[in-house]
Amino acid sequence: MFASTLFTVVGLGALCWLVFNLAVYALPFAVGLTTGLYLHEAGQGVLLSLIAGLFVGGFITALGEFAFDRIRWPPLKLAVGLIYAIPAGIAGFHAAKGLAEFGSAGAGTTTFLSWLGALIIGGTAWARVSGWSEVNAMSEPHPHRSFDEH
Repeated sequence: MFASTLFTVVGLGALCWLVFNLAVYALPFAVGLTTGLYLHEAGQGVLLSLIAGLFVGGFITALGEFAFDRIRWPPLKLAVGLIYAIPAGIAGFHAAKGLAEFGSAGAGTTTFLSWLGALIIGGTAWARVSGWSEVNAMSEPHPHRSFDEH
């Protein structure tokens, strides 16, 4: 009994960790998957559909990183961040709803937990998308900064 409870908690924890880590990539994944499925339905073959879906998903990720890094106007930066955070929030809503229904929660509790999951996972995606530019700024030497300045 104790072992099954422990494995359930560890499994749910691993699932939540996976959802949080993949939340940023909800938009690129959806666009890549849609591209691959469209090409497959158009009769382009499985291999081409997979390659094109992976390429388009990677391109959308790189485009988002580039845009968030280069844009300096705050309203446009907000819009780019929301483009990535809203699909992650939707994915978080459905993941939290599935987990709450799996736990046999009531209707009100399921709705509350679903919205809470959407806010937390959407916020996590926003934080990670906004962190893309800071990671790039810290990894490359900045021409105007020096370690000698105090």
